[in-house]
Amino acid sequence: MKTGTKRLIAIIVISLIQLSFPLFFIAAKEQVIETGKEYLFRIQPVDPYDFFQGRYVRLNVQPLYYKTSQSGNFKQNDIVYVEFAQDTAGVKVTALSHKKTTHSLKLKLYGQPQNPVYIKLPFRRFYLEENKAITIEDRLSTDREHTNFVHARILNGDFVLTDISSNGKSLITGLPVKTPK
Repeated sequence: MKTGTKRLIAIIVISLIQLSFPLFFIAAKEQVIETGKEYLFRIQPVDPYDFFQGRYVRLNVQPLYYKTSQSGNFKQNDIVYVEFAQDTAGVKVTALSHKKTTHSLKLKLYGQPQNPVYIKLPFRRFYLEENKAITIEDRLSTDREHTNFVHARILNGDFVLTDISSNGKSLITGLPVKTPK
């Protein structure tokens, strides 16, 4: 085989390997969207602008706590899995453990765990198209009467943010959405 042919084959193989990584990550996120359980977290958003990352809605997710009699089992910087249950106010934490379950979210405990344990959620930003982010921020900042939610699908420790809603209506599509009951 000629040197040029070997190089061409090597370039093709390396290109295929490089393309497989993003495809794997995209497929994993799509699986979370398709089969993950949806939870609605209460938010109080602000719309900042980042020159490099574009427009996004900053999500001020309301703090979550979990009261446990076994707070000694958790230490600072532990990786834990949190399970949630949906209620009328959004979500509440139902379990905190070191074992992953199908609909648990993987988190890191940043501070020294106290009782109740403070749960710091990993989502802070919801990226949108420029026009939509401005419109949604205007709507959220002027309408303080309604409860606002970010919709997160959770599967095997991973999550995908899918929507922002207010008063039972998606602020992205304008269509009715599931609200907590």
